[in-house]
Amino acid sequence: MWITYVWLTAFLLVFSASITVAQDPVIIGNLRSSALTEVSGITASAYGSKVFWVHNDSGDRSAIYAIGNEAGLIATLELGGVTLVDAEDIAALSIGGISYLLLADMGNNLRDRDTLSLFLFKEPILEPGRDNYRIEADEIREIKFRYKDKRRDAEALFVDPIDNRIYIVSKRDFKSTVFSLSLSAFQEESVYELEPQMQLPFTFVTAADIRQDGKFILIKNLNSVFLWERKKGQDIISTLKGDFKNIPYKIEPQGEAICFDRDDRFFYTISERPFGLDAYLYKYDY
Repeated sequence: MWITYVWLTAFLLVFSASITVAQDPVIIGNLRSSALTEVSGITASAYGSKVFWVHNDSGDRSAIYAIGNEAGLIATLELGGVTLVDAEDIAALSIGGISYLLLADMGNNLRDRDTLSLFLFKEPILEPGRDNYRIEADEIREIKFRYKDKRRDAEALFVDPIDNRIYIVSKRDFKSTVFSLSLSAFQEESVYELEPQMQLPFTFVTAADIRQDGKFILIKNLNSVFLWERKKGQDIISTLKGDFKNIPYKIEPQGEAICFDRDDRFFYTISERPFGLDAYLYKYDY
């Protein structure tokens, strides 16, 4: 797995060398917690200044984690009644003025899973001095889905704040493919069948996010970050079919997470820690 990762990273670096020039982002902090070795998703908290929710991917317990402005672990949130297989991204959204989190258990490296899951739950308000929280099973909504044409692996999703429609971007297709599903149309016990909406002109997407006002969209693969500016009244698919900027990006050991902040000013990335390598919370201007 690691050899494959290194080879692919080298290939993508050569492929995009003409369009990507690394810049030096601001280092916010070093992720040191032993509980966070394979961070594959990040989203900004609605309730804390410079607080982020992150999670590990396969092999971890059913939990997400709050980290602070210096990447230190603040709190652990247990998800009751949930068994995670391979959580790959997390997004924030608002329903009726209340902040929710959407955790995507959709990693499918071997394409051996037909049905995948998203878990929707209210974001807890963190209390000073408290570092453990739990959400019970009856407070968590599971949204099941499958791809209509074939099984896929995906590590990136975001939720349009305009209409709360969910967008998923595949990873291992020759060209990463975009899918969408309506949160408002979901019915309990049903399984969404997702059809391809479009293909992006690159592959191996590992993370995505949309700004809380819906104006900018970020999608990253192993060695590049791409930014779209959405015009007023424009839908997501039309936006992604348009022009984008390649944002200078500092290559991480295994960068699989990206998010905007709540101030509409910066975006952040963080990496897994393969072989115990350092992983930093980076801040970028765009």
